[in-house]
Amino acid sequence: MPEQPKDLSSWLDYIGQQHSEVIDMGLERFSQVQYSLNLKQPAPRVITVAGTNGKGSTARVIEALLLDAGYSVGTTLSPHVWRFNERIRIDGKEADDAAICNAFAAVDDARGDLPLTYFEFSALAALFCMARSQVDFAILEIGLGGRLDAFNAVDADVAVITSIGLDHQAFLGDTREAIGGEKAGILRAGQRVVLGQNMPESVYARCRTLDLTPNCWGEDFSSLEDFSNLNGNRQWVYSRTDREAITVPQTRLAAHNIAVACEAVAGDVELNRERILRCADLAIPGRMDFREADDRVWVHDVCHNPDGADFFMGELAARGITPSFFICAMLAGKDHLSFVKAINNKSLSGTPWAFVDSHGDRQLAGEDLADTVGLPDAGVGDMRQAIGLAKAETGPGDVIVIFGSFNAVEQSPWLA
Repeated sequence: MPEQPKDLSSWLDYIGQQHSEVIDMGLERFSQVQYSLNLKQPAPRVITVAGTNGKGSTARVIEALLLDAGYSVGTTLSPHVWRFNERIRIDGKEADDAAICNAFAAVDDARGDLPLTYFEFSALAALFCMARSQVDFAILEIGLGGRLDAFNAVDADVAVITSIGLDHQAFLGDTREAIGGEKAGILRAGQRVVLGQNMPESVYARCRTLDLTPNCWGEDFSSLEDFSNLNGNRQWVYSRTDREAITVPQTRLAAHNIAVACEAVAGDVELNRERILRCADLAIPGRMDFREADDRVWVHDVCHNPDGADFFMGELAARGITPSFFICAMLAGKDHLSFVKAINNKSLSGTPWAFVDSHGDRQLAGEDLADTVGLPDAGVGDMRQAIGLAKAETGPGDVIVIFGSFNAVEQSPWLA
C-alpha cells in the first residue's frame, strides 16, 4: 500500500484522485466505510439540514443556539470558501489540520480499494472528527439533494428542509416537485421535521407516508420581517402558535433562516430574545456579507440560482439597499439567464453588470457567461478589472454586489 500523505494540502490532492467522477450519487460506498469506522451515529443527537438555499446559514445558527445553551456541537458545511477546514467545525471552531489529516488516514485505511468521491471522503472525515470529539449534537448540512446524499446514511433525530428551488436539475429533476421529493428523502419515521416556506406537495406527501407532523413555516411558526419600531430601526417577529411572539432587531442573516433554525432546536434550547439576538447576528463569509472599502459598500453572497437570487434581492430591499453595480461569476451548468433575470426584475433598470471568470471543475469564462445572458459587452474576465470598472462607474456610498457562486466570493479582495 502506498505511503499516505503527510499534510492537509497533499491529502486534498489525494482524495480528489480516488474516484473517476466528481459526483457519484449513492449510499453504498459511504455506508460500507461508515460501518467499518463505527460512525453510524456520530453523536447522541443528529440534525440534518437540506434545502436548495439557506442551508449553510441555518446550520450555523443552529450551531450557535446549541452552543449558547451549553451543548458540545459538531457541524459540517460545504463547500468551503478559502480553507477546507471550514467544512468541519467542533464547538464553533474549524478543525485543525492535524485532526483532519488523522481523520483522512482513518478513512483511507477503512476503505481499502473502495473508491470514494471527494465529498464522501470529506463527509466521513467530518463524522470521524465529531465522534472522536464526543459532541452532544452533530449538525450535518446535506451536500446535494437528500435521498442519495452521503449524510443520509446517518439517521437524524431532527430533519430540516429550508427551501426548494430549481438547482442541480441534472441530478435531482427539473421540477420543484421532483427536487422536493429528492430532498424529502432525508425524512425518517419518528423524526421531528421543520419545513421552511413554500414547500412543494411532494415534501408534504413524504411526511404523510411516514406519518410525520412537520413544523411548517407560515402555519406553526413564522418570521414577519416588514416591521419597524418607533425609532425607525428594522425588526422582525419570530412567532409560534404555542408561545408568545419574540421581537428581534434585524441582523445580517435572513429572518426566515433564523426562524427555521430556532424551530430545529426548540425542544432542546430555551428560546428568548437575548439568545436569538446573540446567536443570529453572525458574520458568515459570503452570506449577506457587507464590507466597506474605497468609500463604497461591497455586498458578497453565494446565491447561484434563480430562487436564491430572488431571495437575496428581497433581503436587500428589506434593508433599504439598492445596488449600483453587479459583479458576477457563475459555474457551468447553472441556469445563468434565469439568475440574471431574477436580479434584474428587482433592481433599477440599467444597473450595470460585469461578468468574470470562474475557476475549478466547472469553470466558465466571464465572456461566455455574458454572451449567454445577452449582455456581451459586460464580459470582463478578471475580478480586479471588474472591481476597477465598478469603482469607475459608481461613487462614494454606492453599493456593489459580488455574487453568483462561492467562486465569485472567493475572488473578492475584500474577503481575503
